Amino acid sequence: MEWQALQQFKGDAPPVVLDIINTIEGGPPVDVSSVRSMYEHVAKSAATIFDDSLSADSYLNVLYMPSTFPRSERSRQSRDSLDSQFSSANSYLEDGPRSNLDSVRYAECIHYLQEYARPQMLAFMFRHGHYAEACSLFFPSSEPTAEGETSLSSVPRSDPLTTDYGTIDDLCDLCLGYGAMSVLEDTILAITQSPTYHDTTVIQYMNTVLTRICNYCEMHRHYNYLYNFLVLKGDHVASGLCCIQLFMNSMSQEESLKHLGHAKTHFEEALSVRDRTIEATKLVSRTARNKSASEKLTREMIMKFSTRVSYQMDVVKALNSVDGPQWKTSLFGNPTDPETLRRRCMVVETLAEKHFDLAFRMLHEFDLPVVDVYAGVAASLAERKKGGQLTEFLKNIRGTIEDDEWDQVLGAAINVYANKHKERPDRLIDMLISNHRKVLACVVCGRLKSAFQIASRSGSVADVQYVAHQALHANALPVLDMCKQWLAQYM
Repeated sequence: MEWQALQQFKGDAPPVVLDIINTIEGGPPVDVSSVRSMYEHVAKSAATIFDDSLSADSYLNVLYMPSTFPRSERSRQSRDSLDSQFSSANSYLEDGPRSNLDSVRYAECIHYLQEYARPQMLAFMFRHGHYAEACSLFFPSSEPTAEGETSLSSVPRSDPLTTDYGTIDDLCDLCLGYGAMSVLEDTILAITQSPTYHDTTVIQYMNTVLTRICNYCEMHRHYNYLYNFLVLKGDHVASGLCCIQLFMNSMSQEESLKHLGHAKTHFEEALSVRDRTIEATKLVSRTARNKSASEKLTREMIMKFSTRVSYQMDVVKALNSVDGPQWKTSLFGNPTDPETLRRRCMVVETLAEKHFDLAFRMLHEFDLPVVDVYAGVAASLAERKKGGQLTEFLKNIRGTIEDDEWDQVLGAAINVYANKHKERPDRLIDMLISNHRKVLACVVCGRLKSAFQIASRSGSVADVQYVAHQALHANALPVLDMCKQWLAQYM
């Protein structure tokens, strides 16, 4: 009857259909068993009446069912009804939305939406908890037409992923809103693992869908979901890069090591796939324009990522920072970015105190400023008065840098002792190679006489003049006289 009425309706049908569906949705759940019980009771009561036609009073008396039940039975039914309501509420909280439509009314609504209001059908399905059915609308095998062909859109569209029911973005929005992204994953997984999944057109369509979903997840920064769909897509390089991002977002050592381990596995698998398909790549050349971002990465670049993931895992284990943002110790980033350089140097400086071998390898792997890093370590140890560790550190770096660089590192520690602790680190000064550096260090520590002796023995007029200048400002007249006498002889 409703079908015939809509067929004869001359106006815009979709608003009318939506009003009908809103009315159906707004109604209470249908209790079929209660309706049947009432019908049986009416039939049984009517059979006891001799008159074929019931009077109005008799009819009303028959329908007044509560009076025919014992009080205990009515009480039990009331409790059952209340328990049923609480049970339904708890079920909703645990399992998500439950439809108040029985299968017949739900199917009727779907029928009208399919015929008159397809754009509203997707949201309707989600409202009533039919997530898998809603997801299947976007995949070729889910919409057979009367002729048995696959149909996702009733009209030609410029975007092949846009259907009568909406876009992939619409689907992702609803899946996220209802916590059903795992249902979407399972739907895609079921299709891609099907024994009949060999049609080239279907495979190409599914790859396009996965790419669109991945773009959506990346744009909205849903990296955990992005990783799952990249794995479904079989893109090991992108999966590895996503794991690096997940590591950056980690808040514990355990979590970060898990993501880094996954990244390492994906990069190794990507290298293995590249090696297996290298001959095919030679035969079927693809232009750079048609390559994905992952395909544009060379084998050397993938190996570099894999190596750096290994370094990052070693860093996480060595620093043993159990809790807190893991990005603070990240080695990843743009090498030309000052913040990336600062963070890498900080990590290596921290490692150099107790894990020198690892720090040394990382210095060269990331091409960091060796002298600046070593000077930072020396200054840090001096500031904390870690004399024993400073000695061990200096022993480790001796022979790995030039003499002038060695003096710069020592100078960083000497300045801290002299300026902050007001101490004279004679042992460190004696370790300096350059006489000029020794003069500067002695002046900083207030050892003007020693500075003059070193400068005069080396025969440096400039250094003696510098000491004389400092002696004048410090009112160290004896040292000033010695400087003047020496300068008088050599000038």
